[in-house]
Amino acid sequence: MKSLKISDYVLWGLFGLSAIVILLFLLVGYNTQYEENPKFVAPQMLDLLLIWMYVLVAVTAVLTIWSAIKGIGASSGQQAKGLAGKTGLIGFGLLVVSVIIGAVIGAADNDTLLINGKAFAAAENKTDYLLTDISMISIIIMMVATIIALIVSMAIQPKK
Repeated sequence: MKSLKISDYVLWGLFGLSAIVILLFLLVGYNTQYEENPKFVAPQMLDLLLIWMYVLVAVTAVLTIWSAIKGIGASSGQQAKGLAGKTGLIGFGLLVVSVIIGAVIGAADNDTLLINGKAFAAAENKTDYLLTDISMISIIIMMVATIIALIVSMAIQPKK
């Protein structure tokens, strides 16, 4: 019970810090012109946003590995019944499907990219663009699925 309260506080604290970082990114110097090409903007808080994302990804990776190891050690052949017992399988299946969708969409995309004022054709370096598309599309699909799962779990959670 006490660990549930602590995790709630940590979750809301991370939401709050993330909101502050995003607001700083969007509100402080967002329209600063890029020195080499004034047609583009160079947000001042981009480094803060990127560092915060790296921190969140690193913490998530460490906690995922730790909880997987702890879960393997704690489960002595007991598995929850119904949908709750299959969340790992569902998550892995969703990951595979999102990577396949990303690969299909990424392979169909042959647009020319404009990066810092220079045109880059996707045909020049197809593998890098394809991997980037796969990763970004997969991240978006998994993020939407996570938000939906969070909302559903909060909606069906029994009230105390």
